[in-house]
Amino acid sequence: MRLVLMCLLSLAVCEGQVVTFDLSDYNPQNATTHVQKMFINLTAGVSEIWVNNVPESVGFYVVQVHSFPYNVTLSSTRKFRSKDSVEGVNVGLVSFNDNDTRFYVKSKNQTKALIVVVIYNKKDPIPGGCNLTFNTEYAPYQLVSYTEDLIIVQSQAPSAFDTTCDKNNIQVDLYHLYLHENNYAEKYYFNGIENMLTVDLIKSHGYKVSTVDGYFKYRKLYSAYRGVGQVFAIVATYHNRSSAYVPAVSYGCDLDNQDESCYGPVTPHWKVICAFLLIFGLFVNFFGHKFFRITLYLIGFVIGVFITYVILSLSSNNLTVAEKTTTAVLIGLIYGSLWLLMWWKFGIPILSVSLTFFLSGFLLASIVFYAGVADLKIFHNDINFWLTFLAIVIAFHTMFTMWTLEWHVFGCSFLGAYACVAALNYYTGGNLQYIVINSFRRMVVNNFNMATIDPPFQILDITQSILLVAMTTFGFYYQMKEQRSKPPFPPHRYTTLEEGVSETTPLIRDTTGVIYSDI
Repeated sequence: MRLVLMCLLSLAVCEGQVVTFDLSDYNPQNATTHVQKMFINLTAGVSEIWVNNVPESVGFYVVQVHSFPYNVTLSSTRKFRSKDSVEGVNVGLVSFNDNDTRFYVKSKNQTKALIVVVIYNKKDPIPGGCNLTFNTEYAPYQLVSYTEDLIIVQSQAPSAFDTTCDKNNIQVDLYHLYLHENNYAEKYYFNGIENMLTVDLIKSHGYKVSTVDGYFKYRKLYSAYRGVGQVFAIVATYHNRSSAYVPAVSYGCDLDNQDESCYGPVTPHWKVICAFLLIFGLFVNFFGHKFFRITLYLIGFVIGVFITYVILSLSSNNLTVAEKTTTAVLIGLIYGSLWLLMWWKFGIPILSVSLTFFLSGFLLASIVFYAGVADLKIFHNDINFWLTFLAIVIAFHTMFTMWTLEWHVFGCSFLGAYACVAALNYYTGGNLQYIVINSFRRMVVNNFNMATIDPPFQILDITQSILLVAMTTFGFYYQMKEQRSKPPFPPHRYTTLEEGVSETTPLIRDTTGVIYSDI
């Protein structure tokens, strides 16, 4: 049985920064969750939380403090010792059946706060009851950190009344919930937390993610989608009784520096890349096959840049992103020239367009795994993942070669449309660029095979998916219309020079040198 009392604090209401919860009306036989809400700003300094009149029927309760946007420190003592305190924006402590309990909240800045008291029965599992590494004796909270590629959510194992930590058979289920993308308003932040406070709310609003035994059970990894808030929740279940950990939130970026960290291209090299992708995308989408040689060079350049960047990322951690990008661009220029030279020398259409087919197959395989396949447990194994990925690429490549002209036009339209959408996403918001980024992360980021992909798919993503389909369709139609009554592929220069053939050379020539008319 649990009772939730919530106070979204207001300085005018909570006089003297003392917040009081009176639990005398708690009835363990009443399954209804009680909610009380008030609004306040926490001022800089120390505030108190009083939990009074705790009935004997209460087994334990969890006091939570959720702040926005600054960190607070929650402590069970006024001295704020490390073993009694936890700091963060989503913190909580466990307290057992004491008639009156005091908690203390310290804030260095004026900040919004949501304070929650969740009451549980004696037989409910204790969140973080088998804590081994966090500072406090019981750790019902989660520690969230992030890198450019991953969000790391750390927690501690739960405990229960008739089992030990050495023989822990408590079921643990992990959930997460996406907030509104590119929206950092506090009302959405607090609304997301409120939707993940209790077991019933978590199961109703959250999305369950796969878990594995061992190291990554309580060190859960999520693919980072910069600027999109995620609420993380954990449900512990034992003998059909459940409890919830303190929900935690991460945006995968620094909210104190939103303009540079959470919006758009954040570095000069990304701005250049986005500009190139936009120009490349528009050109290839509508004119890729018509200007065949230029497209060969551009596709070769893109492949060269991507492969070089992957190799540099795998082989060296000392290079900066700018250094790797510059090196990859230089190698890409050479690779594009070599691929164009191959067409000039041999002039084999199927060979020359194979890079376009390969890149299209790579993008289609990335879409398959981005859509949810990567989260299947079988694909946590890198061998299974890459064999399947390669099989998808080869299957599409083989299918494309059956109708070389049509599929080359489609490949140009598809790749060009995606390049435009990916570039626009960095300026307008959206997450479709992560279709390729997640495949890149799987290649170079340690332990990314254990990360939950489960991408957000909200209004911007839906709109840009429609744009991707529309641009691909229109680009294909326009290029096929332009191709009517023309040879499928242009002649390659090397053969025309070697044979002395030009546009004015007659089609039929006698071996004696007498030219025959076609009349």
